[in-house]
Amino acid sequence: MMGRIFRIFHLLLPPALFVVVLLKVRSLFDTGDARTGIILMLGALVVLTVWEGVLIRYRVLPAWGRTLGERIYVGSYTPDDDPLVALATRIRREHAPELLPQLEALARQDAARVRSWTELAALQQEEAGNLKAALSALLEGAERVSDRQDRAMLLYRAAHLCSERMADKAQARELLSRAASRYPSTVYGSKAGRELSSS
Repeated sequence: MMGRIFRIFHLLLPPALFVVVLLKVRSLFDTGDARTGIILMLGALVVLTVWEGVLIRYRVLPAWGRTLGERIYVGSYTPDDDPLVALATRIRREHAPELLPQLEALARQDAARVRSWTELAALQQEEAGNLKAALSALLEGAERVSDRQDRAMLLYRAAHLCSERMADKAQARELLSRAASRYPSTVYGSKAGRELSSS
């Protein structure tokens, strides 16, 4: 949250300073010193353009790219540059459920990221056959990820795990109800609401 506020502050600061410069330029125009005013305005415009360009290139676009990757691909990282993906790949390749505590620790270090919890839940099912631990991962993720869409999606997946794999229709219904009531405007919240009304 603080990082987002910091980025917004840095994006808005250059235009604010440019407005201050324009007020100075206006006073120069009023006193008949139009040439100095034009030079000052053009200089401020160059500074504004460079500042905003650097901020967008190195701060805004990478953050948007990561967010978009999470939405479309549930994380677009490669094992070479992502420890969580590398460990998940190793657990699948070596069929090594004993490494799941390490994966759980990595998930908690990056708890706001939805892929942390989807990978942990999937591997608890696939490699350990531990449906309760998979459900626990989805539910913990639903409390800790930062985005409402992701929270609703994790609750929806948890409901389907209860219904389809654990034969617990009552808990499945309760989780669908939670997703629908807490996040009604999200994709999965809406799906949960429709499933509840049709059952």
